[in-house]
Amino acid sequence: MNRRIVLTGDVLRPQEEAFRPAQTGNILWLHRLLRRPIAAASGLEVQALAWAPPPGSGAAAFDTPGLYAAAGETRDIEGWVRLFDAPHLPREAAAVFAAAVAGAAAVVGFELAEVQKRLLTRLGIAWIDLNIHPCRFGPDLLFAVQTNHPEVLAALAAHHAEDHVFEPWADLLAATAVKIPVHPPVEEAVMVVGQTRVDRSLVSGGRLVDLRDLAAPFHAAIGREGRVLFKPHPYNADGFGLHETGLPLRRIREAGDNAYVLMAQDSIRRVVGVSSSLVAEARFFGKEGVFLGTPPFRIAPTRDALAPGMHASVVDAWLSADFWRDVLAPVLDVTLRDGHRPTLGPNALRGSLRQYWGWEEIAFQLPVELSLARGAERAARLLGP
Repeated sequence: MNRRIVLTGDVLRPQEEAFRPAQTGNILWLHRLLRRPIAAASGLEVQALAWAPPPGSGAAAFDTPGLYAAAGETRDIEGWVRLFDAPHLPREAAAVFAAAVAGAAAVVGFELAEVQKRLLTRLGIAWIDLNIHPCRFGPDLLFAVQTNHPEVLAALAAHHAEDHVFEPWADLLAATAVKIPVHPPVEEAVMVVGQTRVDRSLVSGGRLVDLRDLAAPFHAAIGREGRVLFKPHPYNADGFGLHETGLPLRRIREAGDNAYVLMAQDSIRRVVGVSSSLVAEARFFGKEGVFLGTPPFRIAPTRDALAPGMHASVVDAWLSADFWRDVLAPVLDVTLRDGHRPTLGPNALRGSLRQYWGWEEIAFQLPVELSLARGAERAARLLGP
């Protein structure tokens, strides 16, 4: 009998500078967030599985070094990139993963590697993978949820947020941008967005790509004339391969303004990037988004359009045990529905994850700057000339 649900994530990904776990904290975060409603829905133990979990966490340890050794891969970022989307693993390496999830009724993941999804599917284990949704301009972060099970996907459809949910959030942010001056004013029609050097969405053919690897579609997307606005990623100042695409310097203007403020400018008509979430968000601001690489998410505009392989947009239903009863019912016996629908305040996940993706520059930084400026004005009046 299946006695547990395994909650895990990309247990293969190391830190960039050393062979240490990069995703253990995220796995433990999701486990603490969801273990109560999943256990209430399933009546089963919800066990966290992580690479080198800290003592006292209660999580099971995954043998990441053993899998790398069995796969004959180097223990570094380059090795992880080659494993991430590998169509096959050596039998011994696959056995390491299979042993860790043996007997699981289902696996709930946080940004599972593609190779993990393939292995779970081959093992006949249903997986439900939660990812931070690419639309990050709303009241809080939300999840993009994918599964390998057709009946679970049908259950997810009832909780899928359609495009109309996101539109007023984008309108509010665009309206806010009117109050945030941009100097010099944006006149360019095309905005090119940079990304971090290492990102799962940049893995292609066993390597990490950037703009230089996609020079032909890049030039087709930006056109033959006119200047483009380049918004570098705050954690990657080296240009993300832009200056190796053959684009003349005279056609590039780099901007340090907030990405959402830039995207809200009426002059911008097209947002171009390899796999950045800003490209996915662009359409909600009335812009054309052009992915040069493979989009990391395929999200249906309506519930009826949700199809296998796509991600469902789940705003906050995941908080409730009834949501997990719905999505787990096709693969295991679930408990009776209770009708409870918990809610969280704005920015709950943003604050909990300590991840804001530029949103805080609009919501928090500007009010602080205004307060400081007004305080300085009052002090000047009191002190006099």
